[in-house]
Amino acid sequence: MSTLEVSNLNDGTTTVATTFITNGSSKAWCCWKGDGTAAIRDSHNVSSLTDNGAGDYTFAYTSNFGSANYTVAGSFAFSSAITTYVYNVQPRENSVVTTSSVRLLTVFSGASTGLGDYPYAAFETQGDLA
Repeated sequence: MSTLEVSNLNDGTTTVATTFITNGSSKAWCCWKGDGTAAIRDSHNVSSLTDNGAGDYTFAYTSNFGSANYTVAGSFAFSSAITTYVYNVQPRENSVVTTSSVRLLTVFSGASTGLGDYPYAAFETQGDLA
């Protein structure tokens, strides 16, 4: 196996340090459809989605993280313009953020609170891969 070591990448217009890419790029992201039959729309470093019930999903990574101390952020959208609720994609609990997967909830709060399945949901992660 060969190793290629470079300190900068250039696309002909812009030059960036390779550390910018290895340290600052999203290490996994996923856009999924949660309503009806849950399915991944598009992703990077996500190998599968498991629907655990209303608003409860587990995502497995293609390449594991170096530790479970990475960040997860997300968003989702309802099928119509509803602005009176707060929407959040969040880990179910601390123990479900592992090096190989994450279990996320799509939570809403406002006039009522709960979990729900939505036509558009997405998350991304930042951290070091193994």
